[in-house]
Amino acid sequence: MVHASIEHIQPGEVLVLAMPEPAPVALVGELLATQVKVRMAAAILVDAAVRDVEALVELGLPIWTRFIRAKGAAKIKVGELNVIISVGGTRISPSDIVVLDADGGVRVQYERAAEILKAAEARFERETHLREKLSAGELSYNLHGLREVVEANRRKP
Repeated sequence: MVHASIEHIQPGEVLVLAMPEPAPVALVGELLATQVKVRMAAAILVDAAVRDVEALVELGLPIWTRFIRAKGAAKIKVGELNVIISVGGTRISPSDIVVLDADGGVRVQYERAAEILKAAEARFERETHLREKLSAGELSYNLHGLREVVEANRRKP
């Protein structure tokens, strides 16, 4: 099914792959990832394994995976395309937005995208100002009011 999914990729999409039952085999290797990159996907999220890691790094397509395994998957089971799946305990719908970075990933319901973007931009702005204060030598211990909390609890018997 991984091979079948490739023809459905639209530019900028994240290809999300999962197995109904975990198995110690790779769903993606260099040759499949090359096709995904040519289709201009933004990334691949694999709730299973990949192989050919050095070649995948050289390819430059961002890939998140749970495992690395040398053995490839057999091409004998037919799965499903564009269905709700579970990745790491999170249900992902085909219409969801998947955002990935070095810390991991998050799923955003399409209907809430504008709201989530606004909240993310506000947090970025707050953290930018906080970073400036921390760079100037201020302590988060004071800026977040934690000193008062700690001192109040120290006084209690």
